[in-house]
Amino acid sequence: MASPPTIPSTMQAWTYSTKGPHREVLKINTIPTPKPPSGGNVLIKVAYSGLNPGDVKVMKTIPQLLRPKMSMPGMDYSGIIVARGPSAPANLPIGERVFGMLATKSLFLGHGTLCEYITLDPMGVMVAPIPENLSLEEAGAIPSGGVMAWQTCRHGSVPVGNNFRVLVNGASGGCGSMFVQGVLAMGAKEVVGTCSASNLELVRELGASRAIDYRANAPLPEFLAKEYGGPDQQFDFILDTVGSQELYINSPKYLREGGVFVNIGDYTNGTLKTAFHWILNYIRPTWLGGTPRKFVMFSGNVAPEGADWTVRYAAEGKLKAVIQKVYEFEEALEAFDLIETKRVKGRLVVKVGEGA
Repeated sequence: MASPPTIPSTMQAWTYSTKGPHREVLKINTIPTPKPPSGGNVLIKVAYSGLNPGDVKVMKTIPQLLRPKMSMPGMDYSGIIVARGPSAPANLPIGERVFGMLATKSLFLGHGTLCEYITLDPMGVMVAPIPENLSLEEAGAIPSGGVMAWQTCRHGSVPVGNNFRVLVNGASGGCGSMFVQGVLAMGAKEVVGTCSASNLELVRELGASRAIDYRANAPLPEFLAKEYGGPDQQFDFILDTVGSQELYINSPKYLREGGVFVNIGDYTNGTLKTAFHWILNYIRPTWLGGTPRKFVMFSGNVAPEGADWTVRYAAEGKLKAVIQKVYEFEEALEAFDLIETKRVKGRLVVKVGEGA
């Protein structure tokens, strides 16, 4: 029987102690390795950390008094279990390859994955065995996008075998690329995706029947009204990962009556204005100028059903990782530079562990 792996007393981690731009506040530090896990917890040696736009937002906006001194970014991860508590689930033995995502509150509290070791409670966050068809690298790029795709289907009332015609605005990003694949796995008959010209081929490879260059066809709402305005052409469901209020306001021209519009983005208007639009779209009646189409926004978080959905479709080859670039641990700042451009294709992952 192989002896348990040796766990060092300290580890390398990207940490920040004050709010601000990542180039000013984020540094590599040596910090204590988490203590041996108790109860049902597991200790994971991180192989890859998947980065998200939320990491940059939190670093810039959350006051230090609400976070620990050594806060860490990162929400997605893949790795190997190196220690477990006495009541940890039986399907999570030492040596098991696992992947998952932290709870949304962890992001705000500075408990991230951009470090060499993490201790997690499988009852509170996603800790799942990696399907055999996935590498550690691929697994590090899938979790949050997969879970968000499931939540979008749930909150948007997209059933299995839906036979829907679907529009995805921003289909090449981390969440958009997962949703295109996920909604097709759920039975959509047609998916149309918008993206930049450089990503048209990617969106088609994900399964979209048509990829639209939003710049070449601006203004997009007018183009969609012309192309998909007929009664037999309108969409049953729209996912907006960009956050375009104009796309929603004009949606009756291309979204059928009874269809659902889900927004999960704030790139167009920023967080505060998007929140204002969220409230306005919910409470403004049609007789006061409100848009006569159902508008949905939601707060994403880990749910067992979403984790199971992601693992199942990934194992079946229906959810595949879209990785623009893999960075070495020391290059994390460069990864965040690219995230700041809001032009990421799929996900960016950072290689954390040696021999991963």
